[in-house]
Amino acid sequence: DAPVTEPEADLTEFDQAGQIDQLRQTTVRLQRQLLAAKAKTEHLLAAAFDGAKDAMVSFGPVPPVPEPKADTRKRTAEVALWDMGDWQGAKLTPTYNSEVMQRRVLQFCDKAQRITEIQRADHPIRDAVLIFGGDQVEGLFNFGTQVFEIDATLFGQYVTVSRLLMDVVRRALAVYEHVEVVAEWGNHGRIGSKRDSVPRSDNVDRMCYEFARSMLGDEKRLTWPDCPEDIQRLQVGNYRAIVIHGDEVGRGGYASPATIVQHVAKWQSGAYPWAFRDCYVHHYHNHQEFGLPNGLGAVYYTGSTESENRYALTTMAASATPSQRLQFIDPGEGRVTSSHKIWLD
Repeated sequence: DAPVTEPEADLTEFDQAGQIDQLRQTTVRLQRQLLAAKAKTEHLLAAAFDGAKDAMVSFGPVPPVPEPKADTRKRTAEVALWDMGDWQGAKLTPTYNSEVMQRRVLQFCDKAQRITEIQRADHPIRDAVLIFGGDQVEGLFNFGTQVFEIDATLFGQYVTVSRLLMDVVRRALAVYEHVEVVAEWGNHGRIGSKRDSVPRSDNVDRMCYEFARSMLGDEKRLTWPDCPEDIQRLQVGNYRAIVIHGDEVGRGGYASPATIVQHVAKWQSGAYPWAFRDCYVHHYHNHQEFGLPNGLGAVYYTGSTESENRYALTTMAASATPSQRLQFIDPGEGRVTSSHKIWLD
C-alpha cells in the first residue's frame, strides 16, 4: 500500500474532528429533547392535578367542619364504626349512576348519625372509625363491556369519588370528636388487566384516598394513614380487626363464605403476623356475618350502594338490596356491642 501523504493525514484528522463535533451537537440536541420531554411530562402531571383540582372546585366550596359538643359524661364510651365500600363510582345500571351513588352514601351518613344519637342517649360515643372497603370506583379494566356501563371515565370517577370521600369524612367529623379512616383498595381500582405488570397497590381507589386525605390534611381531629399493603389493620383500644377487600382469597377473585372463614381462621391462628378478633370483608355486595372457629370473632360482610348489576346477575346469579354497615365497639372489652344493616334503597 502507498504511504499516506501529509495532506491525506490532515484530511483524516479533519474528518475525526468533524465527527467529534457532530457527536457533540447530537449530545446537545438529545439533552435538549430530554429536558423538553421531562418538562412536557411535568406539564402533563401538573395539568392533570390542576384539572382534578378545578373539577373538585366545581362541586362547590369546602366549608369548615363544625366541631361537635364535647361529651363530658363519665360513663364508658363506645366507638362508632362506619363500614362503607363497593360504591362502584360511575357504574351505570337501570337504577344506578354517579348521582344515585352520592345520594345513597349521604343517606347512610344521615342514618348513621341518627342511630348514633339514639345510642348517645344511654352512653357517650365520642369517636368513630370509618372503613372504606374498596371498589369505591367502578374502574375500566375488569371486563370487556365495562366501558359501555359507566357514566364517567377514569378521570371523572377519580374526581367524583374523591370528593364524596371528603364529604363522608367531613360529615363524620361533624358528629364525632375524633375520626380515624382505615382505607382498603379493591379490584375495580386495578390499572390495566390482571396480566399487566402493574403493582397491586398502584390502584385508583388508593389514589382517591390520597387525594381526599391530602385535601383534608388540615383537620386536626382526623387520622388517615396511607394504605400500601393489601390487608389493613384496625385497632380501637383492645379491639383489633383486619380489613380486606375480599378478592384476596380464591381464584378469579371469588371464594365461598366457608372458604373465606377457613382462610381468616388460619390467619387468626398465626399465619398472619398480627393478632385480631374480627375480619371485615367487602367485594361480594352482601351483608352477612359468619362466626369464626374460636367462638369469639366473626367475619363481617358489607353490602354495596349499587343496584341492578346485570353483569353479576347473569354471570353469578347474584343480587342484593343496597346497604352499608354500622357497628359500635366497646374498646375496653375489645368487641362489637351492636351491629346494624343500613338499608339504602
